[in-house]
Amino acid sequence: MRQVQIVPATPEHAAALLPRVRQADIDEFYAAALMSPEEVIQRSMAASTICFAGLVDGEVIALFGVVPASILTGFGVPWLVATDSMERYQVTFLRHCRPVVRHMLSVYPRLENFIDARNYTAKIWLRWLGFTIDDPIPYGALKLPFHHFELRANHV
Repeated sequence: MRQVQIVPATPEHAAALLPRVRQADIDEFYAAALMSPEEVIQRSMAASTICFAGLVDGEVIALFGVVPASILTGFGVPWLVATDSMERYQVTFLRHCRPVVRHMLSVYPRLENFIDARNYTAKIWLRWLGFTIDDPIPYGALKLPFHHFELRANHV
């Protein structure tokens, strides 16, 4: 049986993940904000109030967290950066993520963000975690199709 750990993310976790970021994530970062994985990880970790690393058998397969949208709105912007290993261990890993998502919702009663329409696997993960995914709209720096996704505390 695989050992799955969800632990507070550190710069060492980010350094271990960075050279192995999924191509779908790299494409999404560029389409949304013309940013590299390193920029996205650094900014996301620095701005997050909740930030974790997902490990399977000691291997960092994902970093994820939530950034406050603003003091006024009370909603959070969830994010995730993963390696290709995430797909191999997705069921095992996502089962461990459900309590973390519930914790995020206890802090931010609404979680929402946008996802590149080409990021098929991540859309499956979001649906499995209970997020609703809207029809795609032009979004981001390149105005490519992205889906708005959302999860509310009263829908869990």
